[in-house]
Amino acid sequence: MKHDISPELAELFKKKASVLGYSVREEAAEHDPQLLLSAFRNQEEICKFEKTGAMRFRRDSPFVTERKELHNLLLDLKERYDLYLNAKPLDCEGVRDFRLISEFGNHLLAAKQSKDNEIRFVTWQYDYDRTGVNLGHYYETNYQGALGDFTVRSGLLDENRLFSEDEMAVLYASCVFRGRHDDDLTFESEKELQAVIEKLESNLPQQSMAQEAAPEQEVEHGI
Repeated sequence: MKHDISPELAELFKKKASVLGYSVREEAAEHDPQLLLSAFRNQEEICKFEKTGAMRFRRDSPFVTERKELHNLLLDLKERYDLYLNAKPLDCEGVRDFRLISEFGNHLLAAKQSKDNEIRFVTWQYDYDRTGVNLGHYYETNYQGALGDFTVRSGLLDENRLFSEDEMAVLYASCVFRGRHDDDLTFESEKELQAVIEKLESNLPQQSMAQEAAPEQEVEHGI
C-alpha cells in the first residue's frame, strides 16, 4: 500500500534536498489541496510535488537533470517510508520499537524510524523460541544493503552465486581489456560484451570503474 507524504517524510526530504543545493517549501493548501511541496534552486522553481509523490513541472522548464535528481530522491525516501508504514510491529523482547519488513526461516529484516526521521534497517536471527533476536547486522539507511544481507542470511539466495564489489571490479576490468585488445571479436560478441560492461557499470561505484579500467601506461625502457 502506498501512502501520502507524511510531515516527517516532508521534513526529511527538505533536509536531503538542501544538502544537494535545493530549497523546498510547503505549498498553501487553499491554493491546491493536492499540492504539497515546491522545489527551487537559486530562486528558480524546479518542480512541485503532490501529496502522493507525483511531480508537476512546466513544459518549457529546462531543469531536466534537477527534476530527475529530486524525483529520484523523493521516491527513494518514500519507498522506505511505505515499507515501514505497511509493516507490523516486531513482537520480540527489547526490539518492539522496530517493525517487521520480512522474514524467512529463522531470519528477519526489520526497520525503525529514528528521531531524525530516517528509516534504519537491520537483519537479525530469531532466538530458538522466537521471542527474541540476536546477531544483528545494522545497515543504517542502506535498504538495498540490508535486503541483500537478508536474502543471503535467510537462504533465499546462495551467497556463492553473488559477486562482491571487488570481484565485479576485476570482471569489469577484464571485459574492458578484452574490448580494447581482442581484434577477433565478432559483431555479436562485441554487443554481448558491451551489455555485460553496462550491467557491471550499473552496479559499481565510479571510483572502482576508474581504477580498474584505466588505460595501461606505456613505460620506456632504456637500452
